Amino acid sequence: MKKGKIIGVGIGPGDPDLITMKAVKAIKSADKIYIPKSNSQASTAMKIVSEYLPNSQHIESISFSMSKKIEERINSRKENAKIIEKDLNEGKTVVFITIGDAMLYSTFSYILEYIGEDYQIESIPGIYSFSAISGILNLPLTKGEDKLSVISNFDEKAVRIFENSDTIVCMKLVSYAKELYEFLSLNGNYDFVMVSEVGKDKQNVSDDINALNNELPYFTTAILKRRN
Repeated sequence: MKKGKIIGVGIGPGDPDLITMKAVKAIKSADKIYIPKSNSQASTAMKIVSEYLPNSQHIESISFSMSKKIEERINSRKENAKIIEKDLNEGKTVVFITIGDAMLYSTFSYILEYIGEDYQIESIPGIYSFSAISGILNLPLTKGEDKLSVISNFDEKAVRIFENSDTIVCMKLVSYAKELYEFLSLNGNYDFVMVSEVGKDKQNVSDDINALNNELPYFTTAILKRRN
């Protein structure tokens, strides 16, 4: 039997108009669409792609463990890979929807570790949250020889990154907002902007580091630029 194909489709940060034409074509032609379900991501993804979904398509949300135990997270990924492989073994073209980009902090990159080599695999890029933010704010991320770094947690390595970068993108900010606030309170040579729910109706922009002490939405990203 013909082996199927799995396509990781990045759908951008929230604005349906930011989905690429290639992503739309893949979604419309898929035999099966999977949307990872964790926090508010499944409902957010559905809102983004809803206008591009033919009524006849089979869409399924699959849950991934968010446990602090790595074994539980790995087992969850393995089980979901088995579910997807059942469709692939039937020769289906499967689309795996992911917010943002398929290769940046994406569940798709984890699922690929457990998908067999017998299947076709494709990844369709999506617009990063920080790319959308820089566009909305007309804020260049880099110029000339500037160094750009992206972090997803805050530790000693992150501090060294701050010391050696001109622009720092802070993703997954909700998990270390307090630590970032404390750092910036002691280091005032950075311009700061934070955007929650970029591209959505409830988008919020703040350049006050005190906003880091508030309860932040899951989809929050900050951009810091070192002052010359």
